[in-house]
Amino acid sequence: MRIIATASVVSVLALAACSSYAPPPPRIAPLAPQPVNPVASQALPAPVMTQPTTDMAMGQPTGPAIAPANPGVAADVRKADLIGGWTLASAGETCQLSMNLTTWSGGFRASTRGCVSDELKAIGAWDVAGKEILLKDASGSVVARLYAAAPNRYSGQTDVSKRGVQFFRS
Repeated sequence: MRIIATASVVSVLALAACSSYAPPPPRIAPLAPQPVNPVASQALPAPVMTQPTTDMAMGQPTGPAIAPANPGVAADVRKADLIGGWTLASAGETCQLSMNLTTWSGGFRASTRGCVSDELKAIGAWDVAGKEILLKDASGSVVARLYAAAPNRYSGQTDVSKRGVQFFRS
């Protein structure tokens, strides 16, 4: 008798669970496409290129009033001030220089992007020695030596070709 009562209760509960059935929601009809005006096309205007002024002694863009760096009066350099992205310029060539504090061949990691000359492409490290900033290749050989010329601007020359070089933030 107990089994019949238990079976009855289980049957009632099972049927009660099935009674909560709900039909699926109604299907929404897709939207009708709307007419669209045709796309107009026209030629783009020519890019505006400005010609930078050049420092005849260094043969590179100078920007606003740049004096060549003098190691004797150069300001002290802190490594933390050099971290990040810079514009690198030398002999009419301009490219990007990125410096960080990851240790690398005799200094810290650096990289260039968009440089044309093999000398600037070779930069892979940097370090500070007193007031002097050393840009180095991946093996640790010095590529260029620079000094503070102004806030956020450093200038000097490359070791091999002896051409002027600078990096700055705008």
